[in-house]
Amino acid sequence: MEYLSHTLNLALIFVALTVSLNLILGYGGMASMAHAAFFCIGGYVSANITMHFGWNFLAGIPVAIIATAAFGGIFAAPFIRVQEEYLILFTIAFQMVIFHLMLSLYNITGGDSGIFGVPKPQIFGFAVETPAHFLPFMVLFVFLVYWVCLKITKSPFGRVLKGIREDERAVTSLGKNVIKFKIIIFMVGTGIAAGAGAIFAHYTQFISPAIGSLDESILIIAMVVLGGTANLWGSAVGAFLLIIIPEILNFLPGASNLIVPLRGFIYGALLILFMRFRPEGLIPEYFRFKKSTEKPIANEALPSDVDPEKDSKETSGFEEDAQHGPILEVKGISKSFGGLKAVDNFFMSLEKSKITALVGPNGCGKTTAFNLVTGFLKVDKGEIYFKDKEITHVAAHRMPHSGIVRSWQDVRVFQGMTVLDNLLIARQNQSGESLFKLFFMPWRVKKEGAADLREALSYLDKVGLSEKASEIASSLSYAEQKLLAIARLLTTEAEILLLDEPSSGVDPNWVEQFMNIIKRLAKSGKTICIVEHNLEVVRGISDTVYFMAEGRKMAQGSAEELMADPKLGEIYFGI
Repeated sequence: MEYLSHTLNLALIFVALTVSLNLILGYGGMASMAHAAFFCIGGYVSANITMHFGWNFLAGIPVAIIATAAFGGIFAAPFIRVQEEYLILFTIAFQMVIFHLMLSLYNITGGDSGIFGVPKPQIFGFAVETPAHFLPFMVLFVFLVYWVCLKITKSPFGRVLKGIREDERAVTSLGKNVIKFKIIIFMVGTGIAAGAGAIFAHYTQFISPAIGSLDESILIIAMVVLGGTANLWGSAVGAFLLIIIPEILNFLPGASNLIVPLRGFIYGALLILFMRFRPEGLIPEYFRFKKSTEKPIANEALPSDVDPEKDSKETSGFEEDAQHGPILEVKGISKSFGGLKAVDNFFMSLEKSKITALVGPNGCGKTTAFNLVTGFLKVDKGEIYFKDKEITHVAAHRMPHSGIVRSWQDVRVFQGMTVLDNLLIARQNQSGESLFKLFFMPWRVKKEGAADLREALSYLDKVGLSEKASEIASSLSYAEQKLLAIARLLTTEAEILLLDEPSSGVDPNWVEQFMNIIKRLAKSGKTICIVEHNLEVVRGISDTVYFMAEGRKMAQGSAEELMADPKLGEIYFGI
């Protein structure tokens, strides 16, 4: 019985580790190879506090969590911006540095021998003497960890994490500070790992650098990949399998002599096989025990045609706004990449409730101009004004809060998320994106969440995708993904929409639908600027057209006027 209880305690400790790593790896998309190092740090912090200051282990655990989480945030801040493959290298290097540092700090860590005699757990005066006595506490700890992680992953904060995993630039364009979210979830994950390490130290009454080795980090990653990334139940299943199965095999004749030396090989082989043949793990992210009874909807179903000249309140749900006038002015902006001038002294003015088109040959600077206006590139010189307020140096993630959002030529919807979640992530200033409000003001988060859900569903209805709200975005046709991208922009409630080739890659029937939707948006008060190569779209919907060549504005006027210009016709229109 005691052996079984001991095995379950170890398995539950690794459940806490895998669940916390899944927050970082499965939801945040950051491959950390140093999770065991934070596990070890937490154990040493709590062990030293309780041994040298006489604190109870219930006080040592939160101190270990807070100290290690802060250390994790300091570590993550300079490296979190790098690409995934470099983050892997950085965390491996960090893992090795911490491991060898612990071996050398003999007075603190005990060196190779570790620290014996870590105080036994005492819970409200009751001494925990046996594994069976400790098991209820472990169950309570893992339940608390699972509840915290589940609450995070099912919240607006969790949606942003999934979006970051899918496409960081798209998340930034929707008004989210990607770096902040990454650092916070890294701190949460490392803090939980530290808590598990502190409990392990007091449970075994021993702590050594060996538990913070690279082998242990690989084991934890193998558990996550085996069980299923971005699925907390999968993390628990992976941990139990890789802890309990070797223990069971120990009872087989001769097996115990092979398992220990081959354990690293077995774990590595499992990790490679699952990443190659079943990367979603045993329990995929969107696994459901019950099949949906909803009838499938054909991907090519078109939204109903709407006459853009009819009252928008009756046909589209967009409210009319008859205000007009300049709303955004671009004054002489320039951007160079080495000796190449991508945008050179470019001027543009967007009129409120009007549709402006940017046209020109490939490589003339249209998309670069979009990137400059939305903060994804820094302006070398020139100014940008929105409602007479300069926004030249506003960060990209702040632009949607100011009232400017943009789409992308390659769509960039979040393929692994549901259609509805693609819209919900775009809502601005959600209380659920703050962990403090999520845990200490749940009534506010719930109320706002219900309102955000209603708004998101209404925008899906306006573009004809309401029946596909629960589908994964990757299952939509390309044209439907284009519609989803527009609906996502509308969900931000920004005043200016910058659309990068909204009709590219779709057939003529869909093009007409996009034209109708864009006209209705302008009629409802949205200011729209499009980059477009389809001249029929430009001629059919634009009020003003800017012609760009070699990064400069060559001409401005209506589509008909520009197409009638012999010089421009020779450069671009083929006339």
